[in-house]
Amino acid sequence: MRFESLMLEYPELTIKETRKLPKGLPGINKGHMVLIDRKQSLYRKHFILAEEIGHYETTAGDITELDTIPKIKAEIVARRWGYEKIISLDDLVSCFEKKHLTAEDVAIDFEIELDDLKVILDHYFNKYGPSVQHKGYIINFDPFIAININDIERG
Repeated sequence: MRFESLMLEYPELTIKETRKLPKGLPGINKGHMVLIDRKQSLYRKHFILAEEIGHYETTAGDITELDTIPKIKAEIVARRWGYEKIISLDDLVSCFEKKHLTAEDVAIDFEIELDDLKVILDHYFNKYGPSVQHKGYIINFDPFIAININDIERG
């Protein structure tokens, strides 16, 4: 499963589920420990874990209170890192090659909630615009679809 694979990529991190998190936070990174709200679904935990590992990889210091511009920027950087860790452009191409053509298929394939997939696709839309060409495909983010460029050229 992808959640477990992500955990295995970071053996130096201790990842625990808990009920005791600061109000409003589904997860938190404290150095080499990631705490995730145990009430979340497995797919939601995957999304939360990716963001918290994004904090581990990109953030220095405590940003639990988003009360300054640098803290808000650090939060955005960590989230974007997590989005791209969960689903890269290569992953989107792979989905289409496996005939996973709907958003529901992609969400299931990557073990995330459909709402979280929308957040990731919105991130790519903001980064690249409505579409991007990648590895012989045109990936449209809204509506979400990929088109094989060779198919277009063949007519």
